[in-house]
Amino acid sequence: MSIEEMYSFVRNPKRNMQGIAIRQGKYFGVIYEYKEVKIGDVDNENLLSEDPSNLKESPERVILSFEYNILDKYGFDTEEFGKQEFGDLLGDILVDVIDKYGTGEEFESDD
Repeated sequence: MSIEEMYSFVRNPKRNMQGIAIRQGKYFGVIYEYKEVKIGDVDNENLLSEDPSNLKESPERVILSFEYNILDKYGFDTEEFGKQEFGDLLGDILVDVIDKYGTGEEFESDD
């Protein structure tokens, strides 16, 4: 199952809100939104736990961090959303969204 099959964009016209619905897997039915997304370069010095030989092989590393709001828990306990598995899924979805649609910066204007 590919990551693009795991989610879809949804809109609630009553609240003028758009979110992302998880469409497959353990968290089926949950709807959420990203609050803040940060993308930045990683300094080699900040990767002290990494083997230095690996850094030479993959010099283009970035940090991707995000916060999110759960819009519809779909019956899940709140504790589920603090698990590594859930965070990894949202991170994978975010990377897919950025790959497909960009970061949105290209649509912003200084006007």
